[in-house]
Amino acid sequence: MEPGTVVWRETAQSLLRHKWLIVGCILLGTLGAAVFSLAQTERWTASSQVVIGPAVPPALVAKLPSGTDKTGPLGMDLPAETQARVMASPALLREVAKSLDMPTTDDSVEALASVTRVKAVTDNAYLITIDGPTADEAVRRANAIARIYLAQRSNEAKALLTTLAGQASDRSRTATAQSKTLVSQIAEAVSRGDTQTAAALRDQRVGLATEARQAADDASAMKKALTGVGSSSQLVTPATSDAATSSPLVYRDITVGAILGLVLGFGLALLSTHLSPFVLTRDQAARAAGAPVITASVGGRRRFWRRAAPQLRPSEVTALGAEASGALARRELNPRGIGASGAGALLVVSASPTPNSAGIALAMAEASARDGRETLLVLADLGGMPVLSHVTDHEGLTDLVMEPAGTRAVRARKLFRPGTVADLYVLPPGLNHDDSALAVGPSLVPGIVADLPPGYSVVIHGPAAVGRHGITPLAAAVDASVLVVQVGHDKDTDVSRLTAALRFAGAPVLGVVLIGASLHDETLGIPVNFTPAEPAPVPPIR
Repeated sequence: MEPGTVVWRETAQSLLRHKWLIVGCILLGTLGAAVFSLAQTERWTASSQVVIGPAVPPALVAKLPSGTDKTGPLGMDLPAETQARVMASPALLREVAKSLDMPTTDDSVEALASVTRVKAVTDNAYLITIDGPTADEAVRRANAIARIYLAQRSNEAKALLTTLAGQASDRSRTATAQSKTLVSQIAEAVSRGDTQTAAALRDQRVGLATEARQAADDASAMKKALTGVGSSSQLVTPATSDAATSSPLVYRDITVGAILGLVLGFGLALLSTHLSPFVLTRDQAARAAGAPVITASVGGRRRFWRRAAPQLRPSEVTALGAEASGALARRELNPRGIGASGAGALLVVSASPTPNSAGIALAMAEASARDGRETLLVLADLGGMPVLSHVTDHEGLTDLVMEPAGTRAVRARKLFRPGTVADLYVLPPGLNHDDSALAVGPSLVPGIVADLPPGYSVVIHGPAAVGRHGITPLAAAVDASVLVVQVGHDKDTDVSRLTAALRFAGAPVLGVVLIGASLHDETLGIPVNFTPAEPAPVPPIR
């Protein structure tokens, strides 16, 4: 079994176990999205597209002297991003509000700017998108922005061309006047015979005449260009009314809410599984105990705050015990051969007080007796529930406390009571509930087991407590143990701690009987790092 397979399998099982949590998160996300969507103000969106050509012919601008006034916020060709910002600026939107008879207060203009979006698609194409309370109003706003921007840009360009044409005309008149003044100066130089000065003045007069003609030509070209301003800029795609609102989009919001709820449900399910300190699956029980799950019962709804397992039906308990005995007969899970043949001592213990572990111990003892071995069932859980009604009124383990050591073995044999099948005998807990008897009773089990005649198989049902009078005396009397785990037990406090105590006392856990497994947890319960121990010799018959 590959580790990756185990991870994906556990993930799928976790999602199946928490299916109602996931469904609840999806419903919560769907409901929240629906409430959020329906609470939104109805909004319509319209878009228009404009294409902007050169405001002032670049050839004319390039001919102007460097000192010429070329300023103008819209008259010159600004970068695309700058023009997009100008279209969505409060200054332009205030003019839009005036043209649409809308309030022009600062708050109204800011509200209009918050729903206006202008994007430079290319260097000279712009997409204007704006929201409105109705479809028609959104269309009016989108087209008004484009119309007013193009109009202002044309007006600014015309004003700039007019100014530049006037400046060129002024330069032409100035150069002509200066050229005329040079005529008399040239005549005086000729009369004096100063040919060199006369030649220089003639050259200067030619330059001024050339400049005057060029300035006059520029002024004429700019006046002619006034007629073509704005012809290359137009609203190419006017806004039209949409058939549906852009907000609220109920179906979209509900879909998004359902997806977010699904993701939240998945996350909570995985966190609940991987961060939970409780045993939830067969694999987790096997890892915590360091032994495979040899049999399991299917449980219903889990309540982690209820640490004790519910009482199983007698038929189910018997089936669990019989299946556990059969699993121990397979030497790959039981290399020491406990319960497979001959004699041996086995401890059945629960990770916490449970009414089921005693029934499982009885079923395992019955299975051993049916295989033809004389079997003794020692009910060493002094505070546990009786499992055999016909032996509850007899003396038992606690009544051996006051018995002298020399006669204790003989007395113990007299306390054995017939079980439910042939070759099965039971040593009941006893009726002596004195504190000393309850404290010392379990420590007498190793001596009783050691004094048994050869050929006896022993099954001991012990208490779950780990401490001075807990599991250690019983573990010293057995060769191995079987751990009963209820889904919801704490991995560390209940399972791992008890498993470590059993291993330290010489009673390693051969397998786990899991109670309350999920229907979706169809695994073998063998941990990824589990490797069978080396086969050990079968313990000698006592």
